[in-house]
Amino acid sequence: MKHQLLIAAAATALMAAPTFASAQDSYGSDDAGWYIKGAAGYGSGTDLDLTGTVVGDVEAEGNAAGNLGFGYDLGENWRFEVDATTMWNDYGAVAQAPSSFAKLRTDALMLNAIYDFSDFGRWVPYVGAGIGLVRGDSTVSAHDFPNEADPLGTFTGLGRTVNPTCIGERNQFDAFSCDSSDKDTSLGYQLLAGLGYAITDKLTWDTNYRYMQAGDQEYAATFTNSATGAARDGQVDFDGIGAHQLLTGFRYRFGDSAPKVTAPVYTPPPTPVATADYRCWDGTMVFSSSECSAPPPPPEPTIRCWDGTMVFDQASCSPEPVMVTCPDGSRTSDINFCPTLNEGTSVAELCGEQYRQEIIYYEFDKGQSAETRNTINRILDAGQFCDIDNIRVVGHTDTSGAASYNLALSKRRAADALNELVRQGVDRNKITSEGKGETEPFVQTGDGVKEQLNRRTEVLITLGSIGAMVN
Repeated sequence: MKHQLLIAAAATALMAAPTFASAQDSYGSDDAGWYIKGAAGYGSGTDLDLTGTVVGDVEAEGNAAGNLGFGYDLGENWRFEVDATTMWNDYGAVAQAPSSFAKLRTDALMLNAIYDFSDFGRWVPYVGAGIGLVRGDSTVSAHDFPNEADPLGTFTGLGRTVNPTCIGERNQFDAFSCDSSDKDTSLGYQLLAGLGYAITDKLTWDTNYRYMQAGDQEYAATFTNSATGAARDGQVDFDGIGAHQLLTGFRYRFGDSAPKVTAPVYTPPPTPVATADYRCWDGTMVFSSSECSAPPPPPEPTIRCWDGTMVFDQASCSPEPVMVTCPDGSRTSDINFCPTLNEGTSVAELCGEQYRQEIIYYEFDKGQSAETRNTINRILDAGQFCDIDNIRVVGHTDTSGAASYNLALSKRRAADALNELVRQGVDRNKITSEGKGETEPFVQTGDGVKEQLNRRTEVLITLGSIGAMVN
């Protein structure tokens, strides 16, 4: 029977071989996820030696086998699974003795590690090994039997023959029997070789051969006087329980499938073709600048400006001098020629400073200052003669008090100067205002220090060109 199973497994592999050779796509190598499986088939136990109360060898007959399991496919060829297999075997007579038999059911629960060979398209051969527990459920019986050759007891006096497989002390008058019906569990292992066929990305037809081997198992037995019913305890030992099984069924994987990966088709790069990549002055493309034609001579300017210079267009001419009116009513083309202002400052000096800055100081914890109006007046003196581009107003505080309070106070001080500027006629759109709180002190101090020079508002005016007096 063992040889028949091996031949069947080999025949299955041979039938699949042509398909392996022609397969192109790879299935299963990247499809990770949980799966369940179920299979049924044919199995036969290995030959056994019985010792103890019943002694003799037995040979198994093939019978049905079933399998269920679940596992996890890691992708990249490896799987791990929990596998449960049940098989029933009738071993027939013990040592061919009449009135004897042995039966055994094995339930194996194994943890398997399996490697899939993923280079054969939809066909996926695999090998694996597992370790776990094997539970045996045995029934053994051996009875003394009638001596049909001497029914009147010519030889024994009782018309019976002692069963040689039933071991125990007897008298010469009564018949005896050896019986066992018990369960035992031992550590076992199994080796697997199988072949899967990917019906879909999730469903696989799975056929495998497995060899299972368990350790020795011991079963309780009785040695009984059939005439009187008196019994003694005994034991039947099964030495080296094993099995050959051929199973076929299906395996279903849960989850989404990974995209199939196919080998890219190599396409040689095209032979590079030399192209002209230098652009000449006239737009033509050549291989180098030496191939360009000489450019024509530049054109001569044709437009004469007010100062006699020649240009290509009127916009290129320099502006004509602008006549300005001095504070005393006189006119000149150069502001430096105007009479001086009060305190000896000329208009050119006044407007030549791009930036002017004034500082307003405040009493402790005050948002308005008596200095504000006079300071703004000094700043706006320049506005009589020069354009004002913009004015920036920044409020500050010392470090005394909470930072959040000081920030709000600095904004009120900035608003004090801004309101006075607007009141005196400055366009509000030219003014920016902000408060810095205690973050930018003029005098560096520690926290909580009252410092007059830090309680201030800075007013920075940016002057443009001379505007108020230009005609």
